[in-house]
Amino acid sequence: MSDRVLLTAQAAEEAAHGLPMPSIAYFFIAFGLFLVGLAITWSFRNTAYKLQAPRGEQGDALREQIEPPKGHH
Repeated sequence: MSDRVLLTAQAAEEAAHGLPMPSIAYFFIAFGLFLVGLAITWSFRNTAYKLQAPRGEQGDALREQIEPPKGHH
């Protein structure tokens, strides 16, 4: 009798832990999401460099904020 109970419990346990798809599919989904994240990150490379003002203009703009330009009299 105890053998039948153990077999029934094992069958119920195996059925309860079945995955909805093969385990390799989880790897491919995770790897695909990683590649999408990598592509998004890669698309923003050098963005800060492209948006910053050239060094000469940036220095002039900061200097004008500190002291206004002097007029010629």
